Amino acid sequence: MKKGMRRLTATLLVAAAILPAGVAMAENNENDVRNTWEIQYDSMHPCIFNDRHISNDTVHIYQKMGQRGTISWYRGLTVTDNHGTLTDDDKVTRNSDAWGAGPSVMGRYEHELTGKLYGGVDATGTLMFYNKAFPAGGRAYGFMWRTGPRLTWKSGEKDSFSVGYTIMHCSNGMKSRNPGYNGNGFTVAWSHQF
Repeated sequence: MKKGMRRLTATLLVAAAILPAGVAMAENNENDVRNTWEIQYDSMHPCIFNDRHISNDTVHIYQKMGQRGTISWYRGLTVTDNHGTLTDDDKVTRNSDAWGAGPSVMGRYEHELTGKLYGGVDATGTLMFYNKAFPAGGRAYGFMWRTGPRLTWKSGEKDSFSVGYTIMHCSNGMKSRNPGYNGNGFTVAWSHQF
């Protein structure tokens, strides 16, 4: 099995272990939005920078914290597997494989389009901690910002499935040793109210 596939499998196993633990902490009250949990998977590919060829496979687990009108707020955990290369200013190409995890928040605007179909926009921010300096020449921590539109099908009172397009920016926010990179790709999600 390839190294990247082993890391992605480990990422999914960690996510699968965390979701039931979080569900057990939520109170069993149908009117409490905190019983709504969502798991997202996205696959991002490099864009904008010609010298940053970094892709990632990422799992996000979110717990709904509240809703006001058409805006919902979530908190959660992100686990990511990054792979690729970065070419720095002196044209040296460096390996930029790493994995990381960190706390995340998400805001979502959602509006009914027709019947069970909803359209919306997500915006997320995550503080990531990596197993080594990432990308090459950076630091072992950084921020992951994502935003993009989403279509959601509410299949019943408790379940929904969605697909979206996401634009991502990652950097550590520092003035030095900050080789940020961008990505875009598709995301899929399943949400359930326990």
